Amino acid sequence: MCCAFSVELKSLVVVLVVHLISAGLTKTVAAQKARNSNRWAVVGLLLGPLGLIAAVGMPDRHQIVYFRYLAEQQGYQPRHAFGGQKGEMDA
Repeated sequence: MCCAFSVELKSLVVVLVVHLISAGLTKTVAAQKARNSNRWAVVGLLLGPLGLIAAVGMPDRHQIVYFRYLAEQQGYQPRHAFGGQKGEMDA
């Protein structure tokens, strides 16, 4: 009985440490991608390595803004303004 409890406690500690490390790494990755790092730290804490994989798979906001800037410099014009009506820009 005592030995089984010791093994369960060790397993719980290992899982907790893995989730804490994942939370820290997830927060770091989210901050580098200009995302809300505190929310992503919670995701990393709850999901562990899966949260870290999700954070790594997110697009980088800095890169999105830079690509949009390059496209607009080359003459790209969006069909409609974000948040507006589709017909507002056509008039």
